[in-house]
Amino acid sequence: MSTDYNERPQFEETSGNKTFRKMRENPMVPIGMAGFFVAAIYGARQFKNRPKNMSASMYIMRFRVFAQSIAVGAMGIGIGYTILKDMFVKKSPNESEAK
Repeated sequence: MSTDYNERPQFEETSGNKTFRKMRENPMVPIGMAGFFVAAIYGARQFKNRPKNMSASMYIMRFRVFAQSIAVGAMGIGIGYTILKDMFVKKSPNESEAK
């Protein structure tokens, strides 16, 4: 099966196969999602231990921003890795003639 986005697979994919294929193509997205959920669960568990002078809405907003930064950071690292990989992978002579 080709990983080129413009080509269609030769067989019908089930939703499970498609999910695992997408996770292999972009591994930082599930890592970012997992980090987001871990940060959100940590924030929910620590809610009762927040400083007494901090309002509940401010505390929740801080952890939302923290959780989002983990997800966005993971996706940014994945994009950077993909760009660097594409820049430094040597192309075969057949690929350069085809374009």
